Amino acid sequence: MSVHSIIETEEDLQIIKKFTLLPILLDMLARDINELKMHRNKIIYNHILFYLNEMEQSIYLELQSIKKKMRQRNIKALNTEMNARGVHVEYKVRGYIHHFTMLRSLVKAELMTMLMNMRRRLE
Repeated sequence: MSVHSIIETEEDLQIIKKFTLLPILLDMLARDINELKMHRNKIIYNHILFYLNEMEQSIYLELQSIKKKMRQRNIKALNTEMNARGVHVEYKVRGYIHHFTMLRSLVKAELMTMLMNMRRRLE
């Protein structure tokens, strides 16, 4: 294991950002899956449900990987607050507390990017 500096790195920030966004993405997928389950008797909806369930499993695996990285790098999410404007996160990196805020429009853009990247990996 390499020694990490006490200064927050770009990689640390990307890790905490993914840790924040992945559960939001899981909630969105769960909502959409429940909505589509009402149309189970239609073939196309079954195909979409299968795809969404694969995405969900992929996100869970990614989240496990992120949590492992957080433990290795001594990163802890302290508080995540969602409101109409966006998401505010308080987190600790190697003993030092940091904050970041993402506006709702940026959250949506980041989630779409994550979904597209995951879709490419599943193909």
